[in-house]
Amino acid sequence: MIALYGSIAVIVASTIIYHLAQKSIAGGGCLFASLASAYGVAMLFSLAGMYFQAGRIDIAEILSTRNWQVLLLGLALFGIEIGVLFTYRAGASVGTLPIMVNGGVTLCLIPLGILFYREHVSLSSLLGVILIASGMWVLCSSAHA
Repeated sequence: MIALYGSIAVIVASTIIYHLAQKSIAGGGCLFASLASAYGVAMLFSLAGMYFQAGRIDIAEILSTRNWQVLLLGLALFGIEIGVLFTYRAGASVGTLPIMVNGGVTLCLIPLGILFYREHVSLSSLLGVILIASGMWVLCSSAHA
């Protein structure tokens, strides 16, 4: 239980830092240079994590991990990063963008989870979907979006 909720706490804290940093970066400068620098920092932390997990940094293992899932993850990460930067640069609010993005992702992932992973949807999940869609509609129809 601690591993689950501890991991969720790391995600929440990191996402808060992520959006505050993205909103601050979006104000000026070359967005792609900012992304390259951020990925450099992420690479250093990933290598440190590899060292602590495996006791060594194995370059051969890094270079051999080139399956389609890893390539797709890299493409998705880049799309998320540049999309958020462009959206903040266009004037999005740090208070509503995460809600809109995560709500939209959730609405898309539920049917994909059912289709690809045979996940089940409960009545409370369906109620949650209705609440998410309603909240997104309210945000889109107001001046806050």
